[in-house]
Amino acid sequence: MEIEEDLQYIAVASKRSDFDHALIRLVLSTLADEEEILNLTRRDLAISGGTFSVYLRRAGRSRKAPIDERTYLSLKKISEGLSGRERIFKLSRSEIDDIIARHSPEGRIYNLTGLRKAVKRILEDNLLGRSFDELDDMGFEELCDFMGEFHPMFSGMWDLDDDDVAYEYFMMLSERHGISEVSEMSELSGESEERIERLMGRKWYLNYLDLPSE
Repeated sequence: MEIEEDLQYIAVASKRSDFDHALIRLVLSTLADEEEILNLTRRDLAISGGTFSVYLRRAGRSRKAPIDERTYLSLKKISEGLSGRERIFKLSRSEIDDIIARHSPEGRIYNLTGLRKAVKRILEDNLLGRSFDELDDMGFEELCDFMGEFHPMFSGMWDLDDDDVAYEYFMMLSERHGISEVSEMSELSGESEERIERLMGRKWYLNYLDLPSE
């Protein structure tokens, strides 16, 4: 549970920078490694029949990986103005690690290796004892189905569109990270103070109604 909360924290906190957010969403969605990140170009982004994907390339190997719509749009946005062959991420390994660390929760700093391992652990829990390497043997459609069912980013659980998901996120900030000021929550998440106050107030009232009468 803590790992999944960490990854949601990183995904949400990185929204303060379009570039950082796109990079982190790419890694979270696809487990892209350093070489795959650096080789990514605008022409590697694809959409077909409502399914979003990205072609990831490294020496001697390429793969087609599903991504969620928001990750696709984030990558398209930061690559506007680039040619189809121009690399989207012109970064060193240390710069990639610094971006991920910058948006990590205090006391639990992640880098590229740690972020990929964390996503892998979450997915492994749903492989029912099968090897993680078996994901590589899945056809694209089967992989899309698996990610859609078991990957929190594909189901929107690492975004804050849904009120219940957003409420649990803000409760996590308060209970686990000691962030209880609405202004701090707003700065970290990019959500308005009005929405946070509404969510927290509505949930408090619903919880109050559920209390047993004396």
